[in-house]
Amino acid sequence: MATILIVDDEPSVRDLIRDTLELEDHDVLEAVDGPSALDALVGPDLPDCVVLDIMMPGISGLDVLTELRAKPVTKELPVILLTAMSDDATTWAGWSAGANVF
Repeated sequence: MATILIVDDEPSVRDLIRDTLELEDHDVLEAVDGPSALDALVGPDLPDCVVLDIMMPGISGLDVLTELRAKPVTKELPVILLTAMSDDATTWAGWSAGANVF
């Protein structure tokens, strides 16, 4: 199956997503914030997909996504934005930044 990076600052959310994905035989990597996500997304062993929270301290998920789309190696990496924010402005910002799924 796929290798998926979960990026969320809430341990309980990461646990829930990890458990769900592992039940489907996916390999799961975790990052607790934007900087650790960006660190995990360098090198030859990229995950197949990223599940990315928007609201995180320091570097937001939207900023992480913008950086990913600016780099040739991660420009096409599938990114799923998973967030409690559902207002139109946030949704539009996610799509505009290059999310594959919101």
